[in-house]
Amino acid sequence: MLRTFMQFPPRIEQRFIPDGAGSPPSKPPELLRGQRRAMVAGHVGLGGVLGVVLLEIQDFYLLRRLFRPEVAAAVGVALEDEVRSTAATRLSGLPVCLVERLDAGRVLLVLGGNSAALDALDRTGAALRLEVRGRVRCEAIRLTGQELEIRCGAALVISQGVAGLDMALASALGEASRLARGEAGTGTSPMLREFREILELGRVRSVYQPIVNLRAGTVFAWEALARGPAESVFASPSMLFDFAEEAGAVFALEKACREAAIRGFSPNTHGAKLFCNIHPRTMLDPAFTPGETRKLLDKYGMEPKDVVLEITERHSVKDFNLFHRTLDHYRDAGYGVAIDDVGTGYSGLASIAEIKPDFMKIDMSLVRGIDTNPVKRALLETMLTFAEKVGCRIVAEGIETEAELACLIRLGAHFGQGFYLGRPAQPPADLGDDIRLAIVAGSSLAADGLKCASPISDLAERANQMPHSAQVGEVKQFFDAEEAAHAVVVVRDGFPEGLIMSHHLDRLLSSQYGLALFLRREITRIMDPQPLTVEWDTPVEVAAQAAMARDRDKLYDPILVTCRGKLSGVVSVQKILDALACVQVEMAKGANPLTGLPGNVAIEREISRRSAARMATSLVYVDLDNFKVYNDVYGFQNGDKAILMTARILGEALTSQGGEDDFLGHVGGDDFVLLCRCETVEQVCQSVLETFAAASPALYGSEDRARGYIEGQSRDGRVGRFDLITLSMGIIDCAFAAPVTMDELGQRAAAVKKFAKSRPGNSLVRDRRGPLGLAQGISEEMPPAAGRG
Repeated sequence: MLRTFMQFPPRIEQRFIPDGAGSPPSKPPELLRGQRRAMVAGHVGLGGVLGVVLLEIQDFYLLRRLFRPEVAAAVGVALEDEVRSTAATRLSGLPVCLVERLDAGRVLLVLGGNSAALDALDRTGAALRLEVRGRVRCEAIRLTGQELEIRCGAALVISQGVAGLDMALASALGEASRLARGEAGTGTSPMLREFREILELGRVRSVYQPIVNLRAGTVFAWEALARGPAESVFASPSMLFDFAEEAGAVFALEKACREAAIRGFSPNTHGAKLFCNIHPRTMLDPAFTPGETRKLLDKYGMEPKDVVLEITERHSVKDFNLFHRTLDHYRDAGYGVAIDDVGTGYSGLASIAEIKPDFMKIDMSLVRGIDTNPVKRALLETMLTFAEKVGCRIVAEGIETEAELACLIRLGAHFGQGFYLGRPAQPPADLGDDIRLAIVAGSSLAADGLKCASPISDLAERANQMPHSAQVGEVKQFFDAEEAAHAVVVVRDGFPEGLIMSHHLDRLLSSQYGLALFLRREITRIMDPQPLTVEWDTPVEVAAQAAMARDRDKLYDPILVTCRGKLSGVVSVQKILDALACVQVEMAKGANPLTGLPGNVAIEREISRRSAARMATSLVYVDLDNFKVYNDVYGFQNGDKAILMTARILGEALTSQGGEDDFLGHVGGDDFVLLCRCETVEQVCQSVLETFAAASPALYGSEDRARGYIEGQSRDGRVGRFDLITLSMGIIDCAFAAPVTMDELGQRAAAVKKFAKSRPGNSLVRDRRGPLGLAQGISEEMPPAAGRG
């Protein structure tokens, strides 16, 4: 049988509009020409069946009147492109699948197959319309500011053979056009019947994507994502929910999705939370009944605290009072609240302030490529600062590369989600060991301050233990006898199984009938089965990050320390904080008190590290020119602002232009040191000079800025006019193939710095003599560098 794989000829500009009755004209137009007509004729000659599907933009004539011709034309092109793309994906298995443009707002598909394949032609057309409409929607809003409706009609081609093919095609097109005008954008009955069957028979299914703790390398939660039956046109969630909106059945669909999510998740909780999507308008639905979700949770053995309601705010909410009353009901019942798609749609600052969510999910458009986009990094840093102040946590969505993950960890994002961490699956698939280790290692490097690398076992104390077979009454007696004890570890054959905190036990037993219900039960019924447990050699700072990333009600529970899985002790959070505080005090001795950047001790340590590793490095000495005069005239406070501005510019240049291993130190006063890779050092320095040249005039008053100088006294007591602050940068290359003393490095840096400062304006010079630390036998003598102003 003849077969084609979506051959697309030049567009047919000829228009064909059937008369009012839909009957073809006496001489039908040639809808198909040349090779394409021969292909269809061959299919008919072999006994194949043909059908046509017409897709058109509703009220396209009005669009052409309201907007410029090129806007209407662009919308028409978008329709044609999306029809071709969708047909190539969905219908390429048919022997004949041709796309013809009738005019700017109408596209025709000619489909050929056997009678069984075309029996559901109206269903195929309705599915195409839904998918094409969803794809065209964004482009239409961008071009016109409003959504456009797509109409669809489908008809079989009744042909008595090849001779009457043109007449049959024209007749089918007329029928499809009449059906499209009568359809007016509503769902066709076969699609509606199938949709109702999916809801009534409980055929909605859920897959689960992990939400990962980016500070501990563990799965914090699973987001339930709805899917239709795999063999159905509604397998795609976009098709499922787009059709539900059209049919006015969003509430019924979400109810089915919620039950599927809870039903499929309960056997696989592993102590993690469940994120359930909820459309804000469903809370305003007349059929909405509070308590339905709680019944589902009770049915499958879950608690409200295990569930986070994820509000998708791509649509506005009109009745805010009712919405917030309903939301408060859920929050009071113990559910968590998250806002999805922050950064797009209606999830703006006002919405966040009103809802006061526990989690903000940053839209993937702000996460994608964040490792190479300084604006996106600045936005996320601002959101993280805001989140910390209001007690909210950030979930970065759409992580797809290792570089994006590393950048988010470095910025301090709380949680992450995306294909790189894990794809949606059923049953939920755990994190791979390589991803977990990468997160732990990355969060360790991203921690502020000097690293506390000593093992957690150094802080461990003896643990109070109870066998798993003990009863609750025995634990109660132990706590009553040992007033200083606050925690008991439940063990089986030396391996920890859970943790019981005294205040949790008291709260449980003090409830009505608490003593009668629990006193003679096994302690495994009331223990926390997922306490934070780390191996003995885990660095203290890594354990601290994992502890601080826990839920609020477990934040101060002790950490269990194991050796090859067996319990060896516990560590209190207070003891960890004390240890880190001691480290920070030691760090403060070597950090610059103004900028917080590493000081001379840390700079020398970093140079020594690179030298020992034989890591070729470029050292850049940075100095502000005429800073002493500026400090005298404008005062110490403004002088500090100038230094802080310089530090920020240097740091941003390293982040955007340099490598991950680059280093920034503050020698003191207005002197800084950069340690960069040799191949990127000049682009880093050029970025610094350009940014500083644009920002530094703001340090001065309007009169001094207009004059281009200030009057003051130099270091040698000379009174006169001095230029505005500029930046001098000198580059010294270090091979580190042989040992280099700090004296040698200091002398070379002083010479290059002096030469750079002798040049007017913002300047950059690179020492053209041989790199320091070359192996023996290689000459170090080279001509001096030329400067750049």
